[in-house]
Amino acid sequence: MKKIFATLLAGAMIMGLAGCEQLSNVELPPLPTVTPEVEEQNPSPSPTAEPTEEPVQDAAGTVTVNVKRTMQQAYDPQNGSQLILSFSYDTPVVYIEGGDETAAAINERVALMDEAYYTGNEYDGVQGTGYNNMLTMAEDNYRYVVETGAEGVPLEMASERSVSVPRVDSQVLSLLYNDYMYTGGAHGSYGYEGYCFDLSDGHLITLQELSSDYESLAAFLTDYMVQLVEGDEELALRIDTSLLPEGSGYGDLLSPLLREGSWYFGSEGLVIFPDLYEISSYAAGIVEFVIPYDALAGHIDDKWIPAAVQGSGSIQLIKAEDMVDGSTPIIDKLVVDQEGAEFYLVARGSISNVAVTEGDYADMFYPSSTLWSCSSMTEEALQILCPLPEGMPEIQVSYRDGEGQHQLYLSIGEDGAPVLTDTVEAVG
Repeated sequence: MKKIFATLLAGAMIMGLAGCEQLSNVELPPLPTVTPEVEEQNPSPSPTAEPTEEPVQDAAGTVTVNVKRTMQQAYDPQNGSQLILSFSYDTPVVYIEGGDETAAAINERVALMDEAYYTGNEYDGVQGTGYNNMLTMAEDNYRYVVETGAEGVPLEMASERSVSVPRVDSQVLSLLYNDYMYTGGAHGSYGYEGYCFDLSDGHLITLQELSSDYESLAAFLTDYMVQLVEGDEELALRIDTSLLPEGSGYGDLLSPLLREGSWYFGSEGLVIFPDLYEISSYAAGIVEFVIPYDALAGHIDDKWIPAAVQGSGSIQLIKAEDMVDGSTPIIDKLVVDQEGAEFYLVARGSISNVAVTEGDYADMFYPSSTLWSCSSMTEEALQILCPLPEGMPEIQVSYRDGEGQHQLYLSIGEDGAPVLTDTVEAVG
């Protein structure tokens, strides 16, 4: 049953791409149970037999992650005019060139995580509030306000899950989930969950398998976090020292962060983070500790350290009417909005860690979620349907080459057509 549900759901996700759609207000079936398969015991080899070498697994081909957003809204039960609930979640759909089984394993797990989030059922220790539970709270809140005449009580509740892709290459795919919930009060709550997948077979990587000597690795990671705090006064001020037991040091507060879900491989290194309120106040936010890959060398297995990016390349934005000769392969299509402008992002030369990211610009660009990501592109194009900005840019396009990380922003040119620029200016 699990495989049937996951296969159908994964197929629906792939067809939806990145557009928003409505869900019917129904209870989804409970999570299926899995009966573990008993592994057959291999007979002991003959003493005279030559040992057989295990086949070396090839690195993954090009990996793309196309994120679909599902959104459902509910209105008041009285006359249906007041929005009382916004419920949405992002679904990363993974494609691996020459790695269909690996991609299917990742997409199956993502599908079951989505089901747990929507229904509120638990899956592998992860549990969302669930759409129907949120709707019940929103309707109860609305009735309370109407019946009591209470003032200053917000009527709209929200549950939102966004996904970013901190790392995607031939070895590792990292997904970082950000769950936000608002059920009233001064502010909502939020939290992160990190998942890293081994792209040789699609299994979820654990901390224990990062090194053959995990105890030494854990000690190193804890010491490194302590050094980061002690060497950075601003970072130290974000740590709530009142949480430290008497006579203890930072290590006692930070070592519990070494657990599943509270780490991921990023573009620069291994990132470790706490839950909200765990080591700091709400105002201080969630503190991230980044241990660079250079520092990790010798402490984690080499297979988890990304290969150095070589060469140089760039991204060029081409208007739809100028992509007429068909000589450039189209690697994927991203639909942000069916009513948006159509254009192409074309890789000139070879580039890696390509990402189209949604966010807000204030004093700088603050990313909120990944729309599309790709491990590498060489003289290939991404087709996009995307609304153009009405003010400050809301879409960032980034990539990496031998010269480092590059960040560009979607804007509007003097002729009203879409352009990419590294200079952020308000439009209109």
